[in-house]
Amino acid sequence: MSGVRAALLALAMTMAACSPGGGGGSPTAGAEVLEVVAVGDSLMFGDSTSFTAEGLGQGSFLWWALGDEARLAGGTAVPGATSVEQRDRVRAAEPVPDADVLVLALGTNDLAVGLPFARTSEALIEIAALVDAPRTLLLTVPPIDLGGPVATAPLNARLAALAEAQGWELVDAPAAVRDGDGWADGMTPDGVHYTSDGARVVGEALGAALSAA
Repeated sequence: MSGVRAALLALAMTMAACSPGGGGGSPTAGAEVLEVVAVGDSLMFGDSTSFTAEGLGQGSFLWWALGDEARLAGGTAVPGATSVEQRDRVRAAEPVPDADVLVLALGTNDLAVGLPFARTSEALIEIAALVDAPRTLLLTVPPIDLGGPVATAPLNARLAALAEAQGWELVDAPAAVRDGDGWADGMTPDGVHYTSDGARVVGEALGAALSAA
């Protein structure tokens, strides 16, 4: 499993090439918008120049999820980060910005390093308590394939049970990039991250969930 971890970190850091942020983080002036705090890893950071409303790049699924009805108010997305590491970052960043919605998209790196789900769930619950938003959206994880598939279905089942127990909304936004247990064609460049089309379809699914309240 350490080899998978090393490969994930190496692949994550190749996402450093940046493109300018687009309309996904720019709500219409004067419009009533959802204030979103988001916590994730490289899949959420994508090609952003900074994890801010102005810095989001189109390689981040959040760019596609936000727009006129929602804006990124704060949070953290760090390539290679586990849920425990992101919990510690949120804890260190207090006070957390006020939010209408918390978006949690973590677990891929937890699986890669063999983090017990008990620690993942504890970290996610603490992040939600620190942000204290009226709504929490918990995303499932996409497939992982590094020369061979890594089973993600058991983790997603545990995430679903956690969301139900906590009263959160489970969002299977990565459903659009799956073909069975693996990746659909054109959705990943490397078995871990999203292509531009992958980021778009995941973001559109998350955007629909944000608007569904």
